[in-house]
Amino acid sequence: MVIALLMAGGKGTRMNSDLEKPLTIVKGKSLIEHVLSALQDSSCVNEIVVATSHHTPKTAFHAENLGFRVLKTPGNGYVEDLSFLLSQEAFHHEVILTITSDLPLITGKIIDLVLEKYHKSSRPAMSVMVPLEIFRENGLKASLVLGNVVPSGLNILRGNDTEQDEEVLVLGKIELALNINSPEDIICLEKLWGNSRR
Repeated sequence: MVIALLMAGGKGTRMNSDLEKPLTIVKGKSLIEHVLSALQDSSCVNEIVVATSHHTPKTAFHAENLGFRVLKTPGNGYVEDLSFLLSQEAFHHEVILTITSDLPLITGKIIDLVLEKYHKSSRPAMSVMVPLEIFRENGLKASLVLGNVVPSGLNILRGNDTEQDEEVLVLGKIELALNINSPEDIICLEKLWGNSRR
């Protein structure tokens, strides 16, 4: 069974907005709704759980109104909140796909591709990276660079709060590169949408 944990509890301070980041509207829908739609379109995801915190109460309310299960985290940071969630007995021994709420270009097909690669791997965890070149080609600013790759907002691991041996999957996809962290990222997104006439 694959459980998608949609991480939506961060402060989103770089957005310089009073609005909670997951509720930022792009192309007529909130960021979180774009990601939820992709998860629903995936043929491999069995359950979707939205992880929020005291930083994102309106996001929690919105997700619940859309009919999704919401879990509250302490709101101490991405890694700490994920660790808190993975320590919950309900997630033990399950395959957990973690995804951030700020990947508006993500699709169900890409999620399925990553899960397909994961199921072929012998390792319990997989981190998905994007080549730095994709960022350069599209005028995007990477928030964290590891050599010549950048972590995407999508990873897979087993449900237990221990360090796990991971495989690194590098995918040259703009859909995994464009995290909305600032107003400048929204401008890049609108340009991309304009160029592809999506």
